[in-house]
Amino acid sequence: MRRLAENGELTPEDFAELQLLVRKNVGLPAENAPEPVPLAAEHLNQAASDAPELALASLGPVRNVDRLAPDQPPLRFAVNGITVVYGPNASGKSGYCRIAKQLCRSQSPVALLGSVYGDVAQTGPPEVKVAFRVGGDGQPKEERVWYGGQNPPAELSRISVFDAATARVYVDSERKVEFLPYELDLMKKLGIACLELKNIFKKCQKTLEIAVSSLLQEEFHEGTTVKKTLASLVLSTSLPDLPSEHSLRELGTWTTEMESRITAIEEQLKQDPKAMISARTNAKQALEIVKSEISQIEDNLGNSAITAIYKSQRKAEDCRRAAETKAKDLFSDQPISDLGSETWRKMLKYAREFAAYVFPDDTLPPQIANGGLCVLCQQDLSGDAAARLSAFDNYISDRATEESIIAEKQFAEHRDKLMAFIIKSRYEIDVLLSAYTALPNACKEHITTISSFVENAGERLEAIKRALQKRLYDTLENVSPLTDSPVNLLVGEISKLEHEITELERVDRDEENLAELQALHVELSDRKRLGHMIEHIVEQRNLLEEHCRFDAGIKQCRTNEITLRITNRRREVLTRNLKETLRMELERLQLTHIPLDLADHGRDAESIVKIELKTQQKINNSDILSEGEQRALALACFLAELQEIGSNHAIIVDDPVSSLDNNRIQAVAKRLADEASKGRQVIVFTHNIWFHYMLLTESRRAKVGWHREWMRSKGSQGFGWIDESNQPWQMKKVSERINIICEKYYELTNNGYDNADQGLRLAVNEIYMMMRETWERIIEEVLFNNTVQRFRPEIMTQRLKEACFDPSTDYPAIFEGMKQCSQYSGHDPAADIPPSLPDSDQILHDINELKEFFVKARNRRNKLGKAKLYEQGIKAEFL
Repeated sequence: MRRLAENGELTPEDFAELQLLVRKNVGLPAENAPEPVPLAAEHLNQAASDAPELALASLGPVRNVDRLAPDQPPLRFAVNGITVVYGPNASGKSGYCRIAKQLCRSQSPVALLGSVYGDVAQTGPPEVKVAFRVGGDGQPKEERVWYGGQNPPAELSRISVFDAATARVYVDSERKVEFLPYELDLMKKLGIACLELKNIFKKCQKTLEIAVSSLLQEEFHEGTTVKKTLASLVLSTSLPDLPSEHSLRELGTWTTEMESRITAIEEQLKQDPKAMISARTNAKQALEIVKSEISQIEDNLGNSAITAIYKSQRKAEDCRRAAETKAKDLFSDQPISDLGSETWRKMLKYAREFAAYVFPDDTLPPQIANGGLCVLCQQDLSGDAAARLSAFDNYISDRATEESIIAEKQFAEHRDKLMAFIIKSRYEIDVLLSAYTALPNACKEHITTISSFVENAGERLEAIKRALQKRLYDTLENVSPLTDSPVNLLVGEISKLEHEITELERVDRDEENLAELQALHVELSDRKRLGHMIEHIVEQRNLLEEHCRFDAGIKQCRTNEITLRITNRRREVLTRNLKETLRMELERLQLTHIPLDLADHGRDAESIVKIELKTQQKINNSDILSEGEQRALALACFLAELQEIGSNHAIIVDDPVSSLDNNRIQAVAKRLADEASKGRQVIVFTHNIWFHYMLLTESRRAKVGWHREWMRSKGSQGFGWIDESNQPWQMKKVSERINIICEKYYELTNNGYDNADQGLRLAVNEIYMMMRETWERIIEEVLFNNTVQRFRPEIMTQRLKEACFDPSTDYPAIFEGMKQCSQYSGHDPAADIPPSLPDSDQILHDINELKEFFVKARNRRNKLGKAKLYEQGIKAEFL
């Protein structure tokens, strides 16, 4: 809150330091955490305080702020009314407004920068001289020099600032229209900051949750101390219930004494009849599986099996040769010789099968030639071709051919069966036998015999498969034979185990003692397993502790109490009087055509005094109100808050009439003048000429003092140049204009003026345009004594008594003067008029004509009397 009170907003650096403060408070690593500075009265904006009234006397000179020109005379402010600081866009007004917002602790301050363009050397921090008065008339003026980065004078926080940024706070924050008095706005920002911090800590928590999601994949036994302890290592465990790192390491400590103890228990448990039965049952099942594996090896790789496959291959070969010989005898006179090969016979066989598919209703068995059509080429058959295919059909149906096909099929079945046969590796057999080898009376020689048999069988199988793949059938009889079968050894061991199981089933057990031993063994086993993975468990435990501490940090960022306090305070602030005051302000600023209502609500640390449109549909105010209406509405809220505060400290208003129409501009000017008439110092920055004149007019009507300051830029020489002579041309009086015209004339002629040089036409045109406008201003200012003035809506009829227009003499002079000016400015000349420029003497003559007429008319008016003091307004006072 202290940071918000001083700066209005929290920077990323602020959030980083606030995170460190919370982390330190909940026990998380927080290197370089700052010492917190609590909120104190001197940090707060004191606009609502009952401290002595404060008035701003001057601002400046300034250094190292934006590109504002240094060493300018200060902006002086009238303490008894309205000060208008006028400057066009890009003149430097915004720079001075930013200074005011920093000094006065605005709700929306903006950081002061040096030259952002880099073409002006930065010589140090922002430096601003400021003068002010605490208390009413007669109190001394105080002067201070403020440097950027320092706290501004606490007294200046009593000044309220209204500008576009402040308007957004009121008008359109998150597409809502809000009215937040200073203290509620400050507390709301605190709540929003807490929510942002809370979200930051939640993201950190989420990262930790991913890191601990795979915790404790290792299985432990139910009911053990280890299992119960590790069960608390879950995300839902709070910090007090989390086991300490010390207790975890102590539980995971494994000593030589504990190793001896668990070994002794395991030996005792091995003597348990039930355990011994289980071990022998497992061993018996393993031996039966191995016995079945060896039986399959003998069936598939025994000498008889290999002899059978060799014989089937020889038979298939003999039958094939017989079929080929017969085919050669039958078809020796055919066009293609050497018929009868295996490939040829296969072709005929497939052709017959295709014929059976195409002609399912024809003769059986199917014929290659059906209905005089060849099933191979789909052509009509001649007599010879039909006879030839019929002979082929007969050959395929012949017994010798059929025997060859059957013999080939039988051999293929034997070969494919053997090629698909797989033997377990020696390692797999050893794993199976591990249940047997674990028995104290296991015969190691039997294990070696079995393993060697399996290894030999594997080598024999590989040799046979290579012979079949390479069709080296004659080598089948020469492969190494199988070693002696260990089946009888296995049968004997299986029988022996069955007998031992039967005997053990008759033995009595000490159930209670065995249960105690088993429970102790499980407990020790889990502690031993925990010891192997203790570093991983401790790491996960520490992540969970960090998760819990982030949870504590999130709770410290809760907003419930903030929202409750805001709600209670809001109900005190949002009085019936404030609602009525706002209604009156809306009326004064001509917003009564918009049906508005004042309401309040709280949500997620936001407590909003909300201005709602009374519409038939739920809709955002910012979607209905124009930009000008929004600005006027914001100003109404600002002024209503000032009335509710009750104090009479100074206010600064920056461009309050942007996008407003003329009627509402006049309403704003009248309202600010009324505020000044109550004794409040009002300072207005504007670039609107109409508003500038309205403020002066309304100040005069309200009988308050007024003062004008003028500001402009000089391009590359910087901005914020302050000088009475910096008034815009259209605001300068006739005498000032004539001086400027003369300066331009001498500037033109001193550089060697030549009226034949068409490049000087624009300079000449400018001089005559200025003279033309000055003739017009003489009519307004002198002849009619400012009875009717531009930028002012009223007609000051009392001034007519000093009007001095003489038609007989003034009209001819004005006519000729305007005509002469129009010849060189303001009109597009006819094509036949030569574009010659006047010589220097002619220009000087025309200027002197203007000057002489002005002097005569002014002297004539002065004789008629002085204007009343009313039109001049109240004299401004300064410190």
